[in-house]
Amino acid sequence: DAGRLKPFDGDTQLLPGIKAIVTQGHTPGHSMYQIESQGQKLLLWGDMVHVAAIQFDRPDVTIQYDSDTNVAAEQRKKYFAEAAAQGYLIGGAHIPFPGLGHVRADGTAYTFVPINYALLP
Repeated sequence: DAGRLKPFDGDTQLLPGIKAIVTQGHTPGHSMYQIESQGQKLLLWGDMVHVAAIQFDRPDVTIQYDSDTNVAAEQRKKYFAEAAAQGYLIGGAHIPFPGLGHVRADGTAYTFVPINYALLP
């Protein structure tokens, strides 16, 4: 009633520098969020990856929770390749601590390279 919830459909610019990108396959309506500022990009993948130890090496591997396994695998391949080629920062729920890092191509496989983590003084 307060008008605070604004559903979106498809790729949508939510605010300046923040864009929702639909990545169907895992679940209907699954989206990731792209944040851009000062020429840098962060892509928050959500559930693009489920088991990092397997899927970075084999992006074609899916799980029973993917509503459309073929589309989920294609989305993963597409965004792994893009992240490796463009070098932007990625974040995800099921990737090694600290959950932020970069993707490096290694033939047809990929490697997740987490950012360095240090406690603030």
